[in-house]
Amino acid sequence: MDLASRIRTLRKAAGWTQQSLADELGLKRSALGAYEEGRAEPKLATLIALARHFGMSLDAFVLGESEEDRMMRRVIGGDLRVLSVPVDRSSERERVAIVPVRAAAGYLSGYGDPEYMEGLDHFNLPVKELPQDATYRMFQIEGESMLPIPHGSYILAHYEENWSKAGGMRPYVVVTRDHGVVFKRVENRLDTHGDYLLISDNLDFAPYRVFPEDVVEMWRARAYLAFDWPTPAFAGMERIQGTLDQMREDLRTIQKKLD
Repeated sequence: MDLASRIRTLRKAAGWTQQSLADELGLKRSALGAYEEGRAEPKLATLIALARHFGMSLDAFVLGESEEDRMMRRVIGGDLRVLSVPVDRSSERERVAIVPVRAAAGYLSGYGDPEYMEGLDHFNLPVKELPQDATYRMFQIEGESMLPIPHGSYILAHYEENWSKAGGMRPYVVVTRDHGVVFKRVENRLDTHGDYLLISDNLDFAPYRVFPEDVVEMWRARAYLAFDWPTPAFAGMERIQGTLDQMREDLRTIQKKLD
């Protein structure tokens, strides 16, 4: 159904005459008639007023899609997404930008700005185990919600254009409008709840939901760089080593008594 037919169909379904709807919108009846007959195109302000009057989003009104269709179009990458990537000028190959904790707040407004991205540190990624046709970025994380990966670690992740593929309890760096840059496991609940559930490995942190309209970017985690050994496992090895040393000392003492 084209826009002209949609205006006419919605008007009749709502029980309005051309004159009554034109009066509501501050239009001439002849102008509304021209829109319904396809002889003229409404200006943007008129489209917004019509969509609001019919209780619809502008996308749903102009494109004739449902809210579910609109959401899915955004999820699969049908909407325009600006992704700026630093490039090696000599080889024209993409480089990996590093987003440290101190830059995370600015990333929300600068992720689409080429000058901002060029201002971040970046490097080439000569790792053959990772697909070379993907776009990678490295994010520094803070806090203890994903222990044993410690605070201050850097997460290497590749860009996920189709968010419907995200999930499966795999780890992702998710950039959201409300929570900023977060590192979580993602459960995809689009088909049942219309959202994603973000889950921490540290059970002291409760899961929470985010909706597709709040998501800016998704990056699937592939590796991490840390500068502290995992503390729980290391502490456990220390205890085991201490117990073994004590057992050896006790055996020596018993051996001396027997001698």
